[in-house]
Amino acid sequence: MSNQKAKNRARPWQEGSDEKASFGSWLRRQREVREIGLREIADASKISLRYLEALEQDRFDVLPAPVFSRGFLREYAKYVGLDADEVVNHFLSAYQEVEAEQAPEEPRAPRTSGNQWLYNLLLFAAVAAVLVLVALIAFRADRRDSEELAQVVARPAETPAVASPAPAEAARPQPTETASTAAAPPEPVPPPAAEPLAPTEGAPPPVAPLVVNLDFAENCWVEARIDGRRYNQQEYAHGESLLLTAQESVELTLGNAPAVRILVNGKPFPVPPSGGKVLRGLKIDLAALSAPGG
Repeated sequence: MSNQKAKNRARPWQEGSDEKASFGSWLRRQREVREIGLREIADASKISLRYLEALEQDRFDVLPAPVFSRGFLREYAKYVGLDADEVVNHFLSAYQEVEAEQAPEEPRAPRTSGNQWLYNLLLFAAVAAVLVLVALIAFRADRRDSEELAQVVARPAETPAVASPAPAEAARPQPTETASTAAAPPEPVPPPAAEPLAPTEGAPPPVAPLVVNLDFAENCWVEARIDGRRYNQQEYAHGESLLLTAQESVELTLGNAPAVRILVNGKPFPVPPSGGKVLRGLKIDLAALSAPGG
């Protein structure tokens, strides 16, 4: 009954209008009245066109966390010329209404009769008895193995019979050699030449001039440009990390800058204050690293 009343009640963005419009259609109408294209807003605010379309189509399941969606709407409202706080409040009202409609009803706990309680008790006792029996069998098996091992260790090792040495052969008389028939001493044999060492494997390929590592202490939306080209636009959760390599520069847009720790070539890189959570145009290049304090 309460849900039906909420549906019949006028939304904040429907006041003063006969048409029962949704939040997304109201937002799109405000843009179209001002003759502003959606692609124009995306290029100016650096917000993905996919997210802007989702806002105007009431597809809240496509949007990232509400904290990022509020930031998107503020940029949208500033560009279109709307009150940012009013647009965010309208969005939160519509978002909570959708969440309430999609929330599943809490299942009622089934009533258990006395027979069901007794059945559960017997089932628990049977499971406990099986576990005790399995533990007892395992204990006896381990004990039997230990006894067999002790018997093997205590058994004396058999000593092999040593064959008696053969009688030494009688020394045979050697013929005396004359000076003329005496053999010349053998010539010394030169040592073998050392084999050449096998060539060592090639060294690992050099890494890129810029290696940027981002560690996230909280959820954060990131847009990265590597060497002037867009790399990705994604939300990262607490505990995740992002590794970027570049030849010249890396440009970052952070949705929650205080929650990001940046390492450049293994050294901490300071995150400048942005006056809020969103930080745009953080550029990391070789010139920034070679500058004093970089």
